Amino acid sequence: MNMKKLKWKTLALALLVCVQAYSQTTLDQCVRMAYENYPQIKEKGLIDACQGYDLKNASLAWVPRLNISAKATWQSDVVEMPFDMPGFEFDIPHDQYGVTADLTQQIWDGGATAAKGRQIKAGAEVKRRQLEVNMYSIRSKVQSIYLGIILLDKQIELNNVLVSNLSRNQKEVQTLVDGGMAGPSDLDQIRVNILTCEQLQAALETDRKAYLRMLGLLTGQDMTGLTLVEPEPESNLAMEIKRPELALYDAQAVQLQAQKDQLNTSLWPRLNLNLQAGYGRPGLNMLSGSFDPYFVAGVRLQWDFGALYTLRNDRRKSDSDLRRLELTRESFMLNTSMEAVQKRSRVEKDEDVLRRDEEIISLRGSIRETGERQYKEGVIAVNDYLSLLDEEFKARLSYNVHKVTYIMDLLDLRQTLGVQ
Repeated sequence: MNMKKLKWKTLALALLVCVQAYSQTTLDQCVRMAYENYPQIKEKGLIDACQGYDLKNASLAWVPRLNISAKATWQSDVVEMPFDMPGFEFDIPHDQYGVTADLTQQIWDGGATAAKGRQIKAGAEVKRRQLEVNMYSIRSKVQSIYLGIILLDKQIELNNVLVSNLSRNQKEVQTLVDGGMAGPSDLDQIRVNILTCEQLQAALETDRKAYLRMLGLLTGQDMTGLTLVEPEPESNLAMEIKRPELALYDAQAVQLQAQKDQLNTSLWPRLNLNLQAGYGRPGLNMLSGSFDPYFVAGVRLQWDFGALYTLRNDRRKSDSDLRRLELTRESFMLNTSMEAVQKRSRVEKDEDVLRRDEEIISLRGSIRETGERQYKEGVIAVNDYLSLLDEEFKARLSYNVHKVTYIMDLLDLRQTLGVQ
């Protein structure tokens, strides 16, 4: 029987732990949900699809090309023999007709198709990296709202503790009033403080609901009833920049290099196989006046030297674009490093403030306990004791605000460095 009860208790405890775990959510979970919910994330699939279409179109350069044409013409002059040949009469009509089909198969394009494929892939990668840069700011939005809710939760919790202390004091003062050791005004003063706390509680809960609605809009989830876990980010950070902008600059450099490589393909000739079949009057025999079928097969070499005229300037322009990209990257690294140093200093200041807050809370708690004993002994008035209680409340509230500020500044530093 005892074993059965133990099993039921164990099962109930496990279910309770599962329910509590399910009702909790972390900052990283909210950020992930916000990423998945953000409309622009769907652009990633479109980029992949467009890349596939472009690559397929580029590969079609190796598919034979068929061209069909027809003509009907009247010539003002036709071929005539400069002398008469006995037994032969050449009567070539002035009206001519023909239908031709030209089939062309590319054999070698100087690497143009392969270079175009590399450029397509590089361009798609730039778009992906740009999308990551655009999406990167979502984390900051989620962090701001998430930590706002954490701060409100701390204020609500602290306010509940204050109400609990005041309620306990109210009972003690009621006992003193019943014994004639305190006046009704002391009881009224405590009651006023309790009502003030209840007003603050209502305002805090209203603000929390508003923040939850905003977080729900970002994540696309109903956040009502969920408990947010306070983040505990690692403070020992290597000041190494890992921002998505760096991957974007790398992708842009690859794209510029692909464009430069494609310039070189314009220097090479193109080699094609050609097959032409036709039916017309005349056919290949220009002296025939009848409709005849015909075909022509061969190899065609095309070499356009016009690209040489602009190749030098095109290469210089490409080199200038690469250098300009390098300067943009260097400027970004410098500005981000300066920003990271500034934010690191802010985090260190927050850590110092928190250490002093802990000392202040300890001292304020000790002073409040002494004041509580003095009030019970009749040494100080209830207003003096409530002032001490209020000062302790303010010290704890200040600590909570500074703690959330510290977490926010630390997460902001990680955001600046690109460390998640």
